[in-house]
Parts: sequence; C-alpha cells; structure tokens
Amino acid sequence: MYTESVEHGMIERMKYAVAVAFLFLAAFPALAANDAVILPVPYTAQAPFGNWSVPWSDFCEEASVAMAQAYVAGRQLSAIDFAIEMLRLAIFELRNFGYDKDTGVADTLRMLRDYYGNTKARIVYNPTSETIRNAIRDGFPVIVPVAGQLLGNPHFKSPGPRYHMVVVKGFDNADFIVNEPGTRFGNGWRYGQSTLMNAMHDFVANGDITTGQKAVIIVEK
Repeated sequence: MYTESVEHGMIERMKYAVAVAFLFLAAFPALAANDAVILPVPYTAQAPFGNWSVPWSDFCEEASVAMAQAYVAGRQLSAIDFAIEMLRLAIFELRNFGYDKDTGVADTLRMLRDYYGNTKARIVYNPTSETIRNAIRDGFPVIVPVAGQLLGNPHFKSPGPRYHMVVVKGFDNADFIVNEPGTRFGNGWRYGQSTLMNAMHDFVANGDITTGQKAVIIVEK
C-alpha cells in the first residue's frame, strides 16, 4: 500500500512537470527547437579576383546589392559575372548619384529599385534582431550597413573600414550568418547577433559613424 502511494505520487509529479514544460515551450517557441535558417544566397567578395585596390576596395555596397538581388532573382553568378555586376552598378551610381563610394541605405535602395527594378525591396529603420530573423524566415536576405570597425573581423586590414555593408542570409540562436564581402573568407561568416546590431549604422559623411541611424534593407522578391 505504501509503495503504491509513492508510485502514484511520482506519477502525478511527472505529469505536472510535463505540463509545466509544455506550457513553457508554448510561451517561448524559439526554445522548443534550434531556431535556425540559412538562405542559399550566392557569395562574392567585393574583390572577386583578390585585387583589393580601388575600385574593388570600395565595392562592399555593390557586392551586397549584387548578392542579394541574385538570390531573389534566382540567378547563380560566377566571379566574372559578379565583377561585371559590380562595375555596372558603379557606373549607374556615377551617372545617377555623382559618386560610387559609401552609399547609405537610401541610395543603396535606389540601386535595387532603379537599376534592377526590384520595387519590393524596402528600408526598415530602427529594426530589432527579430525584424531581421523574420525577414530571413520569410526567405528575404537583409542588407545591413555597419560601422565596420565595430565588427572585429580578424581578416580586415586594421583598423577595419569606417563604413561597410554585409548581407545577412541566416541565423541561429546565437549568431547572424552573413555574406561578408570584405574578405575572401566571408561566405557564411558569423557575427554575434548583438555584435551586428551594435555595429549597425547608416552612412554619415562627416563625424562619428556611430551617429548614423539604425537601418536595414529587406530585399523582398
């Protein structure tokens, strides 16, 4: 009789624990499984042939636009294809902006809309990390402008670029997974989510780059 009572009590406690765990995971679904997504965004370094002199040293924006747009358009590009795309984008910038270096999100969006005809790409100001994760879940890569020196990438020439741009193509519970055009090792590079969010700043011509607004471009299709 005593043994049966103990067993009954243990069963009841187990049922209670299972019920609590179920309610907890229902309230926090990201903890129920490893929440991770990676989009197969094609990759290029901004210097696809290893020549990091001008203009390639300034092509992080062009590379980011070319990679994101190639993905949403379903295109697979070779290194030569990417190089041609970046040069064409630079010509477009010179003709339409009067410059082709350090484009902020507004002019970068114009490249997507006016050069590629992608009218669904859009800027989101003051995004959260969940904003980026939701875009990736929906199948849309995210272009992020950053204060490059805050990224701490060991492959950057010290101290790193004042202004930079990357394409977020995935995430897991800890990191954002990016196409990092600033290094030949950048395919699937990982930045901690807090690191990338802290480094996120739109371009400012003068002064401290960290005064630039938080913003991203979601490249929809």
